[in-house]
Amino acid sequence: MAKREGRSGRGWVVGFYLPFPHPAVSLDEVSVTLGGLTILDSVSLSAPRGAVTGLIGPNGAGKTTVFNVLSGFVRPDSGSVSLGGRALRRVRPHDLTRHGVARTLQGVGLFPTLTVLQNVTLGARARHGFFADSWGSPWADREAATVRETARARLSELGIGEEADRLPGELPYPVQKRVALARSLMCDPSVILLDEPAGGISAADMADLGSLVRSWVPERTVLLVEHHMELVMEVCDFIWVLDAGRVIAHGTPDEVRRDPAVLSAYLGEPA
Repeated sequence: MAKREGRSGRGWVVGFYLPFPHPAVSLDEVSVTLGGLTILDSVSLSAPRGAVTGLIGPNGAGKTTVFNVLSGFVRPDSGSVSLGGRALRRVRPHDLTRHGVARTLQGVGLFPTLTVLQNVTLGARARHGFFADSWGSPWADREAATVRETARARLSELGIGEEADRLPGELPYPVQKRVALARSLMCDPSVILLDEPAGGISAADMADLGSLVRSWVPERTVLLVEHHMELVMEVCDFIWVLDAGRVIAHGTPDEVRRDPAVLSAYLGEPA
């Protein structure tokens, strides 16, 4: 298939192919049926390393199911998943960090009785385990101190370091969103699955979020599910469009916004 151009950082570079060679994340002919209803119908898509890839579509298109398949929460009826260039027979949620993958939730998922710092340190537990804390050995204390130091660094990176000792309920919702993002970064992921990160935040906060997401590449790969089209078109290098469980379009933001199938899916115009 022909070579396409894609954004990387501030400029435009040549190098995107369809399908992408050695993608960070990919689905190949994945189908999912739940309760007799087809949710995904032979979906193939991929995200190139070191770029921001968007996954959009109307409500019920299957976007969250794609994330659930990638995260191991839903096992597909057929097809395969590849993470980090490796085809996996089965994805398990507790193996995600081992594959260098972190996922955020549509909400914030913070524990209300724990401080911001404590919530963020939980993001390291999947990598470091619980044994060290329970044994109380000197090396475990050193490890716990290192985790807290890393958590403070992640909070500072997101501009909320001063909130470390507060409870989530004391913070505005956009700040809680950043706390959840900080937690996802604790495992130092190479791939971040962002599930509607702009939900419930203002236009100004959305602009800050866009800058933050762009700052993660090319060191990290981002796959973004989002309803706010202005954010998607601003931050994404490449976009896949789902409708009724099928891929109906893919391309750069400019290509997607002009695609007749996309206009039909969103606006009801003839394709």
